[in-house]
Amino acid sequence: MKSIFLKAALGAAFLLPAPAFSQSKAETYKDIIEKAYNLSLQKDRQQALNILNAAIARDSRPLAQAELKKAALDVAHVFFSDKAQQLYETSLSLKKSDLNQAVSKLSEAQRIEPDNLTIIIEAARLQIAKSDCSNAQEGLAKALKLVPFDEDLKLANAQAQVCSGSWVEFAKNLESVDAKKSSFQKYWMALTVEHQLKLKNLTKASEVSANLMKLEPKYPEASYWSWKVSQALKKSNVEFGQKYVMACKNISASQYRQYMIDPMLCRRTTEVEGEIKGMNGTTE
Repeated sequence: MKSIFLKAALGAAFLLPAPAFSQSKAETYKDIIEKAYNLSLQKDRQQALNILNAAIARDSRPLAQAELKKAALDVAHVFFSDKAQQLYETSLSLKKSDLNQAVSKLSEAQRIEPDNLTIIIEAARLQIAKSDCSNAQEGLAKALKLVPFDEDLKLANAQAQVCSGSWVEFAKNLESVDAKKSSFQKYWMALTVEHQLKLKNLTKASEVSANLMKLEPKYPEASYWSWKVSQALKKSNVEFGQKYVMACKNISASQYRQYMIDPMLCRRTTEVEGEIKGMNGTTE
């Protein structure tokens, strides 16, 4: 659906009459946006992003910055091919039940549109889910050079850093975003809990975990991290473990799609079930 809106926006931009100005008039940032959209309609994503990024670098006015960055995100994420978009959607539908098939379908989409940022980010998340952390980081690093202000891309990069145990880099990444104002706040919080557990800062981990559970109690990973924190504090944690396992077993397709920005969504049930059984608990 997002791609349809972006295509409509690009189409509308293309249909706008060219601005009338004399040869001596300097090119405005709006002219550059229009030029970028026209290049995008010609499927020249790279050149469109190049001219937008050049304009972003030289025009410091807040409004110009905001509109240029929005245009860059439009261009970076839009699907040029219906086939690529269909393969992408099929990959998402397979993500929960058949990870290998999801990877296969997305790889087909990526062969059609190798520079599509939506596909690049999803490819990295699938790699993280398969513990292929270094390749996930490599693909994201290239994209970050073109659109370093993309929030979803920053989050995916942070997820790859956590996957690979690159904690110093993750901490720097976290400092560069305002997680509390981010639409991805719950995912940043989950990563923060994992980071604080790694640092053995149990007080902070417990605080963030509790806040995550209050913010998004239906997010399965909130229960998982409450379970991990309780485990680290040597407290009874069967309740959180059971809640996590049952939430994942009963998760609907729409709920899964809502939270699948987290590449590890419901991928730790075997770990939790094993430990609960070892404690003579039950997941039933």
